[in-house]
Amino acid sequence: MTKTVGNVEESLRSVKAAIAAELDAVDKEIFDFAKYPFSFLGKAARARFTLLMAGALGSDAARAEKAAAAAELAHTASLLHDDCIDEARYRRGLPTLYDQAGVNSAILVGDLLIAMAMDSARLAAPDLSESLMQAVRRMTEGALIEEASKGKKISAAAAERIVALKTGALFRWCALAAGRLSDKPALLADCARVGEEAGSAFQIIDDVLDFEGDAEACGKETLKDVREGKFTLPLILALNDPSAGPEAERLLAATRAGAGADLAPALALADLVREGGFAAAARRAAAGKIAALAPLIDGFPSPEGGAALKDFLAALCARTA
Repeated sequence: MTKTVGNVEESLRSVKAAIAAELDAVDKEIFDFAKYPFSFLGKAARARFTLLMAGALGSDAARAEKAAAAAELAHTASLLHDDCIDEARYRRGLPTLYDQAGVNSAILVGDLLIAMAMDSARLAAPDLSESLMQAVRRMTEGALIEEASKGKKISAAAAERIVALKTGALFRWCALAAGRLSDKPALLADCARVGEEAGSAFQIIDDVLDFEGDAEACGKETLKDVREGKFTLPLILALNDPSAGPEAERLLAATRAGAGADLAPALALADLVREGGFAAAARRAAAGKIAALAPLIDGFPSPEGGAALKDFLAALCARTA
């Protein structure tokens, strides 16, 4: 383990402790977080990305931890709301808050976490709370476009716009926050690109895992996107293929027409996406995004920090859960 990675893991423990303390400090009459076995941090990809960016840029570590906590709180808030929209019962290996406490509490706790995120961003730097709110707005815009697109065949470009907003916006904020805390304004444009492309690549892999992931390993239900009528890159590639497209269209129609408990068409469609090489092609698209960032990261002040960041981004594209 390099010194940079060791420092990041130590900072990540501090972020987890700070979030736990924040939740524990909430008046139990408002909401008793201890009553619900739900992970409010998950894999902490956004926090780790923020801290690695900070290490590569030479940002103040203590303030970067506040930004990392803000990113995770905002992300978890969006998941709580998503679970209500999707009526999801399983998240991060545990029952969702929607399942345990009901839709009203899950929505309100999500709102509470957004407020906590803004406070944490403000403690990192006063202007970061305003930029985080703008990122949350873009995330919501992406989710709204995705909601309006359900059941409609969209282009790869339209899917790219959705992932850039829904996921790329928060990663972009993480990178810009690290840049802001490094006091290196000349690098902010590069930070923005690294963040948005990293977030888009991360979401593409999530979309791939909906077809090829194991629910237990992923910690959430798989095949949800296709059953909910969402058109993600692996599916779009299959539908646009001259050979596989007609069969993909047939299975997609059968998935929509079948009873909710009948997973056979969705499973067959997932097999087609995997075995036809479309999941692999989407993975290559994500890897290409990450590979293109290497020259930008090489321009960051810390070579060791930049190497750790590149290793993390490569691992994001290779993940199977």
